[in-house]
Amino acid sequence: MKLEDIIGNCIDSAILYGVSAYEVVVNPRKTNKLYDKQYKNFKLLKRHPNGIESLYHLLQHPNIYVRYISAIHLLSVDEKKAKEVIMTVATLNKRLDPHDLFEEWDNGNLKEYYS
Repeated sequence: MKLEDIIGNCIDSAILYGVSAYEVVVNPRKTNKLYDKQYKNFKLLKRHPNGIESLYHLLQHPNIYVRYISAIHLLSVDEKKAKEVIMTVATLNKRLDPHDLFEEWDNGNLKEYYS
């Protein structure tokens, strides 16, 4: 699969998941499926030879959900930068509270999952 296609899939799935999870919590089953899809897309991107560089570029994306999820997937690569972006996005959208995410990350519970 071409890098541009993977990036496009990441963007699309991050937006769909973000809207479902943080704006329209109506159908948890749908939200869980969208989460799984975005997770797989971002893992595929991260494994691509230019994937990490692409994740850094996505930190500048106009959509906050794309920035937020890209930063989460960069935690294992550049924790300081990732946390900075997550906090910045969280100040723009109060629904994105990173407290639990950071606590679980700092306790080591997510490191293997997002590596």
